[in-house]
Amino acid sequence: MTYAAVARVWAADIRACAAGLLRFATPGELDALLGDPLTSEAYTSFGTLTTRAHTSYGMLNQAVVEASLRRDGRPPADLLTDPALYDPKSCLLGRVLDMDDPEVNGALFLSPATPRNVLRQLAGQTSRRDGVTPVPLPEHVLREAGSVRLLNALLHSPDPDIAAHALRALGPGAEHHGAVRACRLLLDTHRSPELRQLEDRLPGVRWGPEESEPSVGAYARAALRSQDGAERLRELSEKVRRPEWLTSVAELGDAAGRDPLGSAALVRSVVHRRHPCAPRIDWTALLAAEPERRRREGPFPYPVARLLALRHDTPYELLRQAVSDHPEVAPLVTAPTPELLADVCERLALLGAPAAVKVAGNGFVAGTLTAEQIASVLPAEALELYAESLWIPGLRGTAALRTLTGRAGDVVLRPFFCDETGHGPRHRLRSPSRRADWDAAAVYGPRVADALRHRELSADDVLSMVSPDAVLAPGPAAPPDPRVLRRLAELVHQNLGGRPKAWTVALLLLARGFVGTLPELLVAAGAAAA
Repeated sequence: MTYAAVARVWAADIRACAAGLLRFATPGELDALLGDPLTSEAYTSFGTLTTRAHTSYGMLNQAVVEASLRRDGRPPADLLTDPALYDPKSCLLGRVLDMDDPEVNGALFLSPATPRNVLRQLAGQTSRRDGVTPVPLPEHVLREAGSVRLLNALLHSPDPDIAAHALRALGPGAEHHGAVRACRLLLDTHRSPELRQLEDRLPGVRWGPEESEPSVGAYARAALRSQDGAERLRELSEKVRRPEWLTSVAELGDAAGRDPLGSAALVRSVVHRRHPCAPRIDWTALLAAEPERRRREGPFPYPVARLLALRHDTPYELLRQAVSDHPEVAPLVTAPTPELLADVCERLALLGAPAAVKVAGNGFVAGTLTAEQIASVLPAEALELYAESLWIPGLRGTAALRTLTGRAGDVVLRPFFCDETGHGPRHRLRSPSRRADWDAAAVYGPRVADALRHRELSADDVLSMVSPDAVLAPGPAAPPDPRVLRRLAELVHQNLGGRPKAWTVALLLLARGFVGTLPELLVAAGAAAA
């Protein structure tokens, strides 16, 4: 036993360490853990162990968020202000928006991280399910929405009182797109006298591409004076903002919605740009029209296939068809099935082994694939690559496969640090120009740095000498080597895997302290729950 083994192991930041440990939990284990009173109720001295567990290692832990949604139908409160929610590859934004919960929508609306197109959608106040049923923002949200950014979003509200208030508050500084929409709403709700009062406070400068459009004030004056002017205002209001309720493949693949600067739209603005998980889609209409569209036009365009792969609610037959038309979008599917993985493996010569590895990793994280299914479907080349994968979100799946195939065990860290994450050649964990990324003392502490001066170290050596915080709750400037984390995932799989009580014991030992090393803590937790 090394001198470090007799030290008392405890977590300085128990919430962050709990989040880091839960990075290696399967969906089934998380379902049990988040419902366990020992880990979900507040301690007098330690606080709630699973609080803020939706982020660890500087990234979103999608498995924890999904478990929270399954458990009580609501996302973790901190998630709604987390920029990670808006990552197109996470597909969680669509899940959250589809809840049609006014309080959740209000928290998203007030979040400084929410993109402009999503703000407009939230201000639209209609159900994501049918695009018609009103889902108004809570009153307190409207009272707090005093910033220029939020008032500009409220210009798109279907409530004429709210739109008029925003137009009045912003005056000449109102965003042109929203001002046009608000003017049309006042016109259509027979509030022309109110629009006439605001006429002199509307934006008075030309706008659009190369300032080719007259001012909003000019459009409003024309609309108040003649029916022809009113029709021109209505026509412009349809051109400056695309519909959010998409009913056809053509609308999903609309160029102006994807790239406003590269399209010939009348008004080039980010108002057109869509978040992949934000648009509302009428799947019934899409499915009904697809056979005829496919006969007439052929396969899905690539942008449509990519959008369908990113969506969490895409009907399975459309998803399989999108992957069949464009196999390269398969790694974007967040919950792939065994059949979809088999489809990818059949086209391995075209896609390459890394694509199959990513699909398998996504499936394990989502709980739609098991290690046994992955081992039985992946060909030898892809299986070997998966066993060596260092993609942090999928390390538990890698550990499960390595244990199943007899590859698990200690590894010598040669070289001591690597920058590979398993997520692609352009996604690296370390920067060559940052000294702290390669400094053993900064990453693991002085004990590891001192031992490294005298001998070569393995992953088990490092885990036996570090504090839990160094590998479970590292700072952004001190990321652990992913090979050490993969070995930690193997120990978690072997000692805690499939036993929620063992997880609870491990979390309690981290909070209260344990005499021994971190690997010994995991072994003790597993033995206590056996």
